[in-house]
Order: sequence, then C-alpha cells, then structure tokens
Amino acid sequence: MIDTAQARRIAGIVLTGMGLAAAISVATAQTTFHPPPFKQFLEENGWVSLPAPDKRMGPGSVIKVTKKDGSVNLQWLGDLRRCGITDAEFRFVRGKYPGIGVGESFGVQVSVPASFIAKLRGTVDFEKAGGAIMQIEASGGDAVDFNAWTTWIAKSAGAPRMPQLCYRFFTEDDIYLVSEAFRISRASFGLVDKNGAKLPVTGGAFASSASGTLSVIDDLYFGVRGVKQLTLDSSEPGLESRSVGDADSLLRLMEP
Repeated sequence: MIDTAQARRIAGIVLTGMGLAAAISVATAQTTFHPPPFKQFLEENGWVSLPAPDKRMGPGSVIKVTKKDGSVNLQWLGDLRRCGITDAEFRFVRGKYPGIGVGESFGVQVSVPASFIAKLRGTVDFEKAGGAIMQIEASGGDAVDFNAWTTWIAKSAGAPRMPQLCYRFFTEDDIYLVSEAFRISRASFGLVDKNGAKLPVTGGAFASSASGTLSVIDDLYFGVRGVKQLTLDSSEPGLESRSVGDADSLLRLMEP
C-alpha cells in the first residue's frame, strides 16, 4: 500500500520526467466558489484569449488564421527560430510585461486540469464536472521585436540561412507572426461540480483521500496580441518582409 508521502514522491518523479512539477494538496472542506472567467480577464487586460492554452504559442510562433462563414480558425505552423533567427536577433524578452492576476482565481476550461490529471493517471468523475478553477501563482508577458525580424530578413545573410520550409510558410496566404504572448508559468488547478464544490481526484499518483488542487509548474501561453501578418517579397535583388496589419481583431472572433 502506497501512503500519502510516497504518492507525492511518485508524482514529483513522474512530473519531473515530463518537464512539469506538481504537488497534490488535500482539501479538508468543500467550498462553493464561482470565479470570473479567465478569458474575460485576459481581454480586459488587452490580450486575445486562445481557444486552449498551448506551450507552442509563444512569441515567434508562426500561425495561419483563416475566416470562413464567420468562423475563425487558428493553426500553428512552426516557429521562426527554426528559420535561423536567434533569440538575441529576435530581441526576445521573457517577462517584458509584468505578471497579472497573481494570487487571483479564475474559471477555465475543464480540459486544462484534465490533461494534467490524465498524465498522472488520475481518476475523476468528469460527468459531474461543471468547471475548473485556476489560481495564478506566476505569470508574465513575453515578446519578440517584429522590427528586428524585418531587419534580419532584409540582411543579405538572413535569406540564405532560411530553410526552404520557411519560404513555403510565406508563400501561403493568411500567415501571421505572434509577437507578444501571455504566459502562466505556475498555477493551481481544481475541478468543481455544477454547484462549485471541489471534485476528488484519485488513482495514479493521487492519494485516495485527495480532494483539492493540483499545482503545476510549466509554461503555458493563454493569450496573444500584436499578431502581425507577414508577406515576403522574393523578387530580386533582396528579400523583404512587410507587415500588413495586426490580426488581433480577427482572432477575437474565435469561438471560446
């Protein structure tokens, strides 16, 4: 029989191998709490909320954004760093914008904590889940400099360093660069039923009596802004990049 202390050690080992760090805390009482939606909080602070948090959606990401019949679709294609530009050349700044919402709780999609619970082989009655609560413990806004990218690509040394795949990115329509992204690097999550009471999580590395929060240390991007459309003019003698406006207003039309 694995006791609580052993279970916690197992959880740490599992999560360290996954690039995460987590701790299970036991709640002694059920509480009813209905926090504001995190999507609303992001938009009130000038960020465009992503349909789902994503490790790949940091600044420097290349995305394709299309609109059809009033529906907006976002597809991650890659990262411009794979095209040869470095963080120094990109003028990447982690934490350029200070963290917001630290210490506050928000409502998020059930799928966010569910993915971590699944990786830990936990068990929870998802049919009873009415929502999920996230408390932010560390956050910040990361950024790259779009002008630095245009300067880099205009240099004679920039174009030859780019793999052919990168050229294909820019021959398609509706290609965009994420220049700023909102990151949460540490947060606590908990599932609640339709009345706001916490749901117990058991199995895997979770103690059988565990009913509370899952604290996760892992960079996840929840919002973006300054998303710029890119085009490349491959005509001789040089290669140039042009911004043809931001896509932030278009992204706000995405379904939550």
